[in-house]
Amino acid sequence: MTAGERTRAATRARLLASGKALFAAQGLHRITTHDIAAHAGVAAGTFYNHFRDKSALFREITDEALAELTGRLDSVVDFKEDLEKGVRLQATALVNFAAENRDLIRILFSREADATAVQTDVLQLLADRSAAVRRELVANKTMPAEIDPEVFSQALIGMWARVVAWWAEDTSRVPREVVIETLTQIQLHGTHPQYNPST
Repeated sequence: MTAGERTRAATRARLLASGKALFAAQGLHRITTHDIAAHAGVAAGTFYNHFRDKSALFREITDEALAELTGRLDSVVDFKEDLEKGVRLQATALVNFAAENRDLIRILFSREADATAVQTDVLQLLADRSAAVRRELVANKTMPAEIDPEVFSQALIGMWARVVAWWAEDTSRVPREVVIETLTQIQLHGTHPQYNPST
């Protein structure tokens, strides 16, 4: 890599870091390309040497975050060998990612209207991946066929998104281990695991 290429790469990295920090703190709508450039310590026009507009930067940040999250999920999950262990490891990877990347979680699951299209794409991609795993588990008779993989996956990813967004806002609300255990139990046993109201 030449000196010029290293400089360009470093500038792009600063713009990405600035965008991530500003979007997480103030949202997509309130931030301008000038804000991002100033925060990165570069001229306003330099921004456009790297990104078409702030939406393109926002998309790259979310794509990188999604790639990291799915990479973590893929590295720990093996449902065929031990379903309960796989579900727990998946929940652990998700919650740890949220704890370590609170800015990214705020961006990925932003409630802002401008971010809705990106969020919908992110959630659908995660749901598609989950549905594929669920279909395989149903085919292997590891999970019941009565629960439709598509409906299950939409419910699961919706739960994930809401829980991690809520928890990442203030991780002191509930201990990390409690979040992991609750997500694990709901996925494995529903909302009333081994519940017997007569006891």
